[in-house]
Amino acid sequence: MKMYKIAVALSGLACLLVPVANGNENREITVWSWFITSTMQKSIKAFQEKNPGLKVTYTYYNYSPEYITALKAAAASNSLPDIIGLQPGSLTQQYREQLVPLSPYASKEWGNDWTSKVFPIALKQLTMGNPTNDSNFYILPQECQVLAIWYNKEIFQKLGLTVPQTYQDLVSVAKKLSDNGYIPMYQGAADGWQNENVFLMIANQLSPGLTDQAQAGKVPWNSPALVSAMQCWMNLFKDHVFQEGALGARAYPTGAQLFAQGRVGMMALGSWWMQESKFPPPLSRYIQNMSGFDFFYLPALTQGGKSSPPVGGVDIGYGLTKNGARNPEAWKFLASLVRGDALQQALNDLNDLPSFSGFEPAGEITPNIKQMYDRFIADLPRAENQRFAIPAIADALDNALAGVASGTVSPEEALKRIQDVTDKALK
Repeated sequence: MKMYKIAVALSGLACLLVPVANGNENREITVWSWFITSTMQKSIKAFQEKNPGLKVTYTYYNYSPEYITALKAAAASNSLPDIIGLQPGSLTQQYREQLVPLSPYASKEWGNDWTSKVFPIALKQLTMGNPTNDSNFYILPQECQVLAIWYNKEIFQKLGLTVPQTYQDLVSVAKKLSDNGYIPMYQGAADGWQNENVFLMIANQLSPGLTDQAQAGKVPWNSPALVSAMQCWMNLFKDHVFQEGALGARAYPTGAQLFAQGRVGMMALGSWWMQESKFPPPLSRYIQNMSGFDFFYLPALTQGGKSSPPVGGVDIGYGLTKNGARNPEAWKFLASLVRGDALQQALNDLNDLPSFSGFEPAGEITPNIKQMYDRFIADLPRAENQRFAIPAIADALDNALAGVASGTVSPEEALKRIQDVTDKALK
């Protein structure tokens, strides 16, 4: 989950916009998201050139907590914009009552077989958390992501380090980094989303798909593999793989800035990190062409185990609010964002991977970045699910991970608490 780019820590500039619902002023389309401003403006320009007379007004928020807070306030006052950025599962479900089903729009725009062009993991996630027998799509996916551990190749070479193959290797690499004044693996543990990402890497390493079964109530959260996963999560703090003070740290903008500046050895991010090469100097000075960075999957954390599989899915999607449904122009921009000129601009900026097949970045793409991009695209079809269907379960996991990391809750007790919330939610 990208939460979101160094270059756009501009949430103080955001303002609430109330969509206009009648008259000629309906030529304006209002959009809120945490999507990087510079790229969104390119998408808007491409769309407006093809649709003269339409104006897209975009409001950027830093995802946590500004965007989440703004959405809640606007939903409560019925002042949501036409289009809102969302993740599938729990976040979409929080606003499902304020959204309109998009299948009829998509079928009319692209034909009845449009879902055949969506990557399987993305299609699976689009209905997560829907009520029984509700197969509607309340968001459409713009981009997908694959989670990974990125590392600074220049630092590794300087210190004679190699990509860790085992947990002991990981601990050893972290110690060597720390001893030489670098942050070992930066964890923004104040952000629930980054904690979820790392935990899902661990859990799917030990038992692929088990967290999906647990959140659906098919297996208990205190299954042996999930207890082991929570213990492995705890060990990353105890063994100083993560930096000191991780529990109070934010991934964005702080962690990503430090990583880009060459002060961090490793960081759990995702395929979106490729876009850093597109930012103008001085921001991109250290990572020009991404030649100083590469990625690996979390190494085996248990004896004789395997490295983590790819984990990911929809990075960001967009929903059409009921306010937006009254604006006949709003769907046009949403369609362009997910499968049109606006999407292409995002891909050209290497913002992330497409959710629809048949797209790839164009323009100035170095061989090194193209090779990374192709690796991610090859791994996307086999990615394990990154999302949670029910908001209460996602919140319970966030609280459990924070409690275990701080040492105030045992792994077993933390998982019991998630189970209690799951039982209640599923009833």
